[in-house]
Amino acid sequence: MTKEKKIDLNLLRLRHINGGITAPLGFMASGIHCGIKISGLDLALIYSNTPAIAAAMFTTNKIKAAPIIVSQKHIKKGDIRAIIINSGNANACTGKKGLKDAEKMCEATANLLKIKKEQVLVASTGVIGVPLPIDKIIQGIEKFETRLSSTGSQLAANAIMTTDQKIKETSVIMRLGAKSVKIGGIAKGSGMINPNMATMLAFLTTDVNISLPMLKSALKESVDETFNKITIDGDRSTNDMVAIIASKKAQNYIIDKKNNDYEMFVYALKKVCKDLAYMIVADGEGVKKVIKIEVENGKTDKECELVARTIANSLLVKTAIAGADPNWGRILAAIGYSGAKFEPKKLQINIQGILVYNNEEPTNYEEPKLIEALQKDYIKIKINLGLKNNTSAVILTSDLTEDYVKINSRYRT
Repeated sequence: MTKEKKIDLNLLRLRHINGGITAPLGFMASGIHCGIKISGLDLALIYSNTPAIAAAMFTTNKIKAAPIIVSQKHIKKGDIRAIIINSGNANACTGKKGLKDAEKMCEATANLLKIKKEQVLVASTGVIGVPLPIDKIIQGIEKFETRLSSTGSQLAANAIMTTDQKIKETSVIMRLGAKSVKIGGIAKGSGMINPNMATMLAFLTTDVNISLPMLKSALKESVDETFNKITIDGDRSTNDMVAIIASKKAQNYIIDKKNNDYEMFVYALKKVCKDLAYMIVADGEGVKKVIKIEVENGKTDKECELVARTIANSLLVKTAIAGADPNWGRILAAIGYSGAKFEPKKLQINIQGILVYNNEEPTNYEEPKLIEALQKDYIKIKINLGLKNNTSAVILTSDLTEDYVKINSRYRT
């Protein structure tokens, strides 16, 4: 885990900028409509116009979509220059045809950009079990010859959306020595988010000069503490993927070991990932409220996370928050069946800054005040497991509303 106390924020000079994935030097992107969806953008391309390196992490679901299998093969050497992404169809559980179609997407992109097909990653999102309209996609890829742009991030972010209501895009600039370094990102994800490596689809770019081993390490650190700490509905997708491409054009001294420059880069990369992770939760299917669950003083950090994730995935807790119902008993029950160790006599539950449970009994809190506090769109739940081991974990989740049921019961109809 990166120790943030090592970071001199005055030297880092981190701030947000416009541009998304095309903010870093050397990147172009765009999004188009190729006909997978009835209307709206449905095909995106991200491209480094100079040699680059890349790292990626993929779903841990044992059922993996065809683009995941192909991208896992292509990423092995880290020599990646482009990512082609379609929405509206997951190309998952589609057999040999699905694998061939994913390869065809890479090949068509490579031919357009005059690079090797192994330098292309492919990603898909949408309905499972339906063959891709590959001819439409190939024709669509050809359109990028005149559509790629150094200002095309928003179009790409729009094209990867499915049930998302909002574009998810962010970018930052930082200082490494005398050089400016930029990091950008886009993401999509509304439901089926309970990752153990990434979350739905997230794509990052940077112009930092960094070695491949350090890029891989930085990505893993950032993903573990951001995308891996969110959940909406407890389901894990067949298509989850997060990838980062580094053009190395910032001309900073190369980061080839875990020194101070590495720590500063990771700090900034985590910021981008945190931004996108929050956007994903806030734009979850039917979501009205974002819930931050903090658990401390468990046996280990992992046991704290187990409790936080159990609460986060409890349908009873999520629906109570949706209705501003101060039913803290549901939280207590989730702690009890989580499997984690805790000290019952020291267990505390705090909701929106109000201590509601302590020393094995409810506190003398004012329920009307708690109900009022639960009307807000950002809810904080803090749990003290009472073991005094200086351990902690944080999970972001969302409430569960009637709209979630409506969206997912009509996803294909």
